[in-house]
Order: sequence, then structure tokens, then C-alpha cells
Amino acid sequence: MVDKPKGELGGDEIVHPSPTISKGTTECGSPPSVVYLTETFYISSKKNTVFEVRLTDKGLSLKKQSNGSTKEQTIPLKDIIGCRCLRSKRKTKGNSACTCTSISGNAQLKVVEDNSGEQDESDVSAYLYIYAYILKRNRRGGFRERTTITLRFRSFDKYEDNNKEAQKWRASIKYLIVGENPIRPTYHAKDTRKLLVILNPKSGSGKAREMFQQRVVPVLSEAEISYDLHITKKSDWAREFVRNRDVYLWRGIVVVGGDGIFYEVLNGLFEREDWQTAIEELAIGIIPCGSGNGLAKTIAHLYE
Repeated sequence: MVDKPKGELGGDEIVHPSPTISKGTTECGSPPSVVYLTETFYISSKKNTVFEVRLTDKGLSLKKQSNGSTKEQTIPLKDIIGCRCLRSKRKTKGNSACTCTSISGNAQLKVVEDNSGEQDESDVSAYLYIYAYILKRNRRGGFRERTTITLRFRSFDKYEDNNKEAQKWRASIKYLIVGENPIRPTYHAKDTRKLLVILNPKSGSGKAREMFQQRVVPVLSEAEISYDLHITKKSDWAREFVRNRDVYLWRGIVVVGGDGIFYEVLNGLFEREDWQTAIEELAIGIIPCGSGNGLAKTIAHLYE
């Protein structure tokens, strides 16, 4: 988790559910939103601070009420890339902290997967981590700022019941960000195929592999998207690969490198007998690691 000032909206915070459930409302003058889920949370590290969290067709609304003042922020659905349900990690030997100690704003929460074998059985809470990359504007145009919202569910005495509530929120968010109605309590992806990642290790300054591992893999993990990584071995390797392989084994192609490797992939697809089907069914993404990255800059400019 990233340390943020206590109570700051948009940062990584541990918020705990209270017994009160708030109903979603629509502000005057704004188009009505469909409210799928709503719950009231509070921050353990700051008294008299309550968050009304609503999941709508617009995004995740965080309405903060503190000492008579109200502040609201909405994280658009298009900025949310994924969410995961986790639980607290068991304390290791030599750690003097008691397992029953409440989590403060300065504490570093360690979480694990439910089936990891390292979970803290004394903590019945279920934690929902929501990952978003919010677009920020600056003089150069804009950039994406990573934000994690952490919701802690502990209204029930058993972990299974708290996890059921967290999973309901997770499923609704996952369905909404892929454009589907959140009508089921658990999420099942329609397309379980992996991404095909083609990486040119010699692009630009030769740091494409390092950039992919450090900056792209964490994003794919947060979005729960698996991938197959293939490293180019020579000139036109990517072109021959996509021309001759069964590219429909993958859900899309991500090119890591400069403009040259992208054009290789595109030309390879157009040289296939079924090129029209391939172009229509396979999305192509670019991770710019070249010297100029003109194409990626053009796309970013056109789509703001």
C-alpha cells in the first residue's frame, strides 16, 4: 500500500463497514445514475469520518462526510481496471504486533489470496482492492495516476459471510467494466483466453523487457489478465509469427517495442488468408518502448 495523508480521497485507505446502509441519490441537474450497490464505511484512523460508497453505471462514488462537511469524488468505470478479494496475512514469528490490534492509518496491511495457506484466521475481514488509473492533466497533456481503494468488510462474525459481501461488490465491478449487467453474485469471464505479448528486446534503449516486467505486468495482474510472452529473435520474426500461427488462441495482441515491431505484426496479419477475420476479432495494443514512439503518441493524442 502507498502511504497517503489520513482521510484523503483517492488514496489507499482502509475503510470498514458499519451496520448502516445508505441509499443512492442523484444530484440536482445531473443525469440519473443506476445505483447497483451502496454501503456506508468509516475510517478507523479518523473519528467522525464516514464514507458513503456507491457503485453506479457511471463509476465508483465516494462521498465523504466529516465534521459537517461533505466531499464527493467519482472514479469513472473507464479508469477502473480490476479488483481482487483478499484477506489479511498471518503474522510471522518475531513480529511483536498483536493479531488483534486494530489497523491504523499508518500500518502496512499485508494481504494474501484466500487459498494461500498464509491467511490470518483470527481476522474474519474480507478486503476488496479496487485498482484504478485516473487520468490527470498537466501542461504536457496528461498521465495516469495509480489509485487503490481498499474496502474492508467485517459486518459478520464469519469470514465466509464477509467474503460473500466482498465478492458481490467484486463481481458487480468486474461485469460493469467489461460492459455487462451485474446480475450474478460471482464473476465469470466470457473470454478466458490469454493475451499474446510480442516483445522486441532491442527496441529503443534496449529496456523493453525491463519496462514490461516493472510497469506492465503489475497492471495485467491487477486486471487478472494472463498472457503468453514471446521475444523476437530476428528481423521479421513477429511478422512470420502472426502470419503462420493460430492467432485465435489469444484474445488480443500486445506489442512491446517501437513502431517497427508494430508494423511487422500488422503486416503479418494482413498477409494471412483470413486477414479480415483476424483484424476484426483481434485487438492490438502498443506498449511504447522505442526511440520515437510516433504511432503511440498519435493514438494517445487522438483519444486524449
